[in-house]
Amino acid sequence: MAGIGIVYPGPRSVAYSSIAFHMLAGYMRESGVQVSKFYLEDGLVFMDGRGGVPGILMVSLPYELMYVDLVKMLLQMRINPYRSRRGRGDPLIIAGGPAVTANPAPILPLVDAVLVGEAEPALDHIVEASQSSRSRALEELASAPGMLIPGLTEAPVRRSYVEDLDKSWYPILQEVPGDVEPIWGRSFMLETSRGCARACRFCMEGSIFRPWRVRSTPRLRELLDAGLEYNRVGKVNFYSLAFFDHRNGDEILEYAVSRGVEVSIPSIRAETLTPERARLVAEGGQRTITIAPETGSCRIARAINKMICTGGAVEAVRNAVEGGIRSIKLYIMVGIPGESREDLAETINMVVEASKILRGRGILKLSINPFIPKPATPMQWLGLGDLKMLRTVIQELKALARRIGAQASSYDPRYAVVQTVLSRGDERLADVIIEWALRGGRLGSFKTAARAIGVDISQYTSPWSPDTVPVWHKLVEDPFNRLKVLRREYEIYLSITGGGMRINSRGSRAP
Repeated sequence: MAGIGIVYPGPRSVAYSSIAFHMLAGYMRESGVQVSKFYLEDGLVFMDGRGGVPGILMVSLPYELMYVDLVKMLLQMRINPYRSRRGRGDPLIIAGGPAVTANPAPILPLVDAVLVGEAEPALDHIVEASQSSRSRALEELASAPGMLIPGLTEAPVRRSYVEDLDKSWYPILQEVPGDVEPIWGRSFMLETSRGCARACRFCMEGSIFRPWRVRSTPRLRELLDAGLEYNRVGKVNFYSLAFFDHRNGDEILEYAVSRGVEVSIPSIRAETLTPERARLVAEGGQRTITIAPETGSCRIARAINKMICTGGAVEAVRNAVEGGIRSIKLYIMVGIPGESREDLAETINMVVEASKILRGRGILKLSINPFIPKPATPMQWLGLGDLKMLRTVIQELKALARRIGAQASSYDPRYAVVQTVLSRGDERLADVIIEWALRGGRLGSFKTAARAIGVDISQYTSPWSPDTVPVWHKLVEDPFNRLKVLRREYEIYLSITGGGMRINSRGSRAP
């Protein structure tokens, strides 16, 4: 079974922008394993490497919508998408990533194993398995931390995580083919921390990557120096959920800027952005700062445990402009259960006040996104908002953007439906995913595929009783994300919002 394939069900430009992708490929290469890389580009499978399909395929699945693209790839590679219908001559398929760590159920019938959690603790086991026969490889994988293998390992499987980031292997060499332009540009990606200490009640990534861990400043300097040299790039892309939560974030950023390299911080917590920090970011060449207040309502902000409402967000915009930033993106979440018309009015006020600061000095961009109930979070029992309501609010915010001279983009609520179903789905969704792929995998064919299989998707988009034990809690044991803790946080959310008010499609409040 010698050889491993790294599969990314998306374009090469996105794959080469993923730290996880570089980690898997780099670790295997350093371990002496022959590596091939597979992508889905314009609906077709492409491969970087030599030979055919290797004995093990490691699939990176950061997003639920990639499940259908994985099936498309398997079909093109002439691999049966059902695990139960594959045999001795077929590769073993191991899936990992945030989406399947939170809820492995929808793809369990499609893959031979799911790596629940972080990859580093299991990589040596995968290297060993790549040198064995198919049956022996499965047995070796069964002993790997975080490995969920139907028929071999007993659920729930304990989520794996790295205790000390300084001691963990890091992909210093991040090879990018000459004909590929990563989405963040050619840069060295440097993970400064993992997880988040903020505990926002809607955030899946912050939940599943607990506890919050940081790399030390000496280690970050070492990685930065080596990464810039090895990759011959003049830009560093810092990766973290909250960069300035690192107690030495300023020092790390100053060091990068002092070296004369371009810097990029994808998202910055509003309450951590000072004029001095904005000035340093601007000096590093970053032109746009993204701030994610989610809402302008202090009531909703308190409910989602993200206390960045109108005042905090507007102050962050003011600090950014004072520091020399002229392009600011605000990430807004709509359809949060319990949100009233008054709450939305506060969000609108926040946007208007931010635009006043930028008027004549820069540009304001809005990213408008429906709330999606995610597994492994306190808000996992809530449902998706009514589509008409979501469209109404999105259009209202877009109209506001036009009036005040801002730019606005939005996430299609129909995709929010699909993402919610896949996020909260069980093993029955595997049949739907395959049927969807066979019908082309386009947005309009998802509901048709579900009906053909006989699955009512409303059961996944509707609110659930907090007494419900979602399937992912039966499959994954997470010592930092226990069910009783999530229930308690959910009850706090309901106590703040009242739990029953929403904005209907006409913009008024309805029970």
